[in-house]
Amino acid sequence: MKHSSVQETVEFIGTELSATLEDYLECVAMLAAGQRVVRVKDIAKSLGITMPSVSAAIVRLREKGLIDSEKYGYIELTPQGAALAERVCRKHSFLADFFHGVLRMDRKSANSEACRLEHHLSPEACRQIYRLVEFHRDQAQSETPWTGELREILDEKPLSELKEGDRAVIRRVAVEGALRKRLVEMGFRKGEKVRVVRYAPLRNPLELELKGYHISLRVEEARGIIVRQVGDEPEEE
Repeated sequence: MKHSSVQETVEFIGTELSATLEDYLECVAMLAAGQRVVRVKDIAKSLGITMPSVSAAIVRLREKGLIDSEKYGYIELTPQGAALAERVCRKHSFLADFFHGVLRMDRKSANSEACRLEHHLSPEACRQIYRLVEFHRDQAQSETPWTGELREILDEKPLSELKEGDRAVIRRVAVEGALRKRLVEMGFRKGEKVRVVRYAPLRNPLELELKGYHISLRVEEARGIIVRQVGDEPEEE
């Protein structure tokens, strides 16, 4: 992969639109890709806002020459609007890939973070993050050791963040002193498997299953136990 070609093939330039108008433009493009026509009510439903708000934004986009629309008709992107919408959608796509593929966030959270960040990055920041995403994708496909280590590190989380029923493997006990000694004596050691049984009504304490025993632990104590979540294992017959 020639990383020097990224800047030549992918150009990130600001749209000079507000974040709100970028959202509208992106929404029109996404709706148009999935259905025959786009109407004000479709945009309102997609963005979860009122139709009068959409109508006001449509007027501004039309004034900028980015959309064609009739008062009670369909909404279409002009060539200029389509080009800007593609730029916004492309930025969202690679940012979502960054949060999901590199930082190991779930897809819904990755898309949400991309939405919050995409309007505020400079072109230089976009190019650098894009290079990182492409480099990580290239390295992950070749199974280089550091990508596997990165995945393991980013999959780690405090035991207190698991949900009821989640299972995990303990990676380390990240506290010191008397608390560390007590946790280790209770069986919280690297490599041990633990399951969250339930949380108390106020989510403190939580009941855990460890080595066949049920243990009650305060959330602040569980926060110091770093784990890697694993899937359910089939029960032995």
